[in-house]
Amino acid sequence: MCCVFLVDAFLIWLKGHAASWAAAYPELVTCSGMFWWPAGVDWVDRLASEPGAGQLNPLHPMTYNVAKNVIRDAASLFPDNLYHEGADEVVPGCWRTDLEIQEFLSGGGTLSELHEVFINSTLPYIVSLNKTVVYWEDVLLDDNIRVKPSFLAPESTILQSWNNGIENVKRLVSAGYRTIVSSSEYYYLDCGHGGFVGNDSEYDRLPQGDGGSWCAPFKTWQTIYDYDIVEGLSEEERKLVLGGEVALWSEQSDPTVVDGRIWPPASAMAESLWSGNRDR
Repeated sequence: MCCVFLVDAFLIWLKGHAASWAAAYPELVTCSGMFWWPAGVDWVDRLASEPGAGQLNPLHPMTYNVAKNVIRDAASLFPDNLYHEGADEVVPGCWRTDLEIQEFLSGGGTLSELHEVFINSTLPYIVSLNKTVVYWEDVLLDDNIRVKPSFLAPESTILQSWNNGIENVKRLVSAGYRTIVSSSEYYYLDCGHGGFVGNDSEYDRLPQGDGGSWCAPFKTWQTIYDYDIVEGLSEEERKLVLGGEVALWSEQSDPTVVDGRIWPPASAMAESLWSGNRDR
């Protein structure tokens, strides 16, 4: 069975989820300070997937001076050879608010090409620091903004899957990428506790369905234990699955509830990866 994967990997979100960068460098962050999902706007036209809105501008030359300084400092703090750069949930609407990016798009450029500019400017630098780069699967599989596989050499890139269960795991390993599995359908521990956003435009509409928790229902330890992260993969594809990671996002987790959220679900995942979840 697949190994339990323990690493000292450091994650700093670049591009998407970069609103906090505007506190120091507002000129580098698009849609900063704007409401993440304006009332009356469809979800596909939102500015972010959650508060607060803000993405680094790949066309601003100072973006790379700042990003590389942060990458260098962060990489020096951790001895492991992995560096997680995020790259999930890059939202089209946020980039489209910027005048320079609008001009780029009017000239025939695409948002995917904009993403490639950023990847091509940061990935080689991270590799030069003797790090393997980890990205969320979105960088390759997102419906709207994704880079060509030629920008992501499998020997220097690991992808982390969080959507569509084993289907996306299969897509990644069949393309030759080492993969970490964090399928939200099984391994997201904050699911089913309701939404954390009060001022949410979703509540202007009926029905609300999931009660604000996009990945509901709650994941019981039995659900987690039952998930086989290499089901249906060939022997060669299984070798590319490095392991799994449960995720507990902290919007609604603090020291009061954290132990009850993590255990026993995380131990069920560890046991299933370590020993297998079937008697054979």
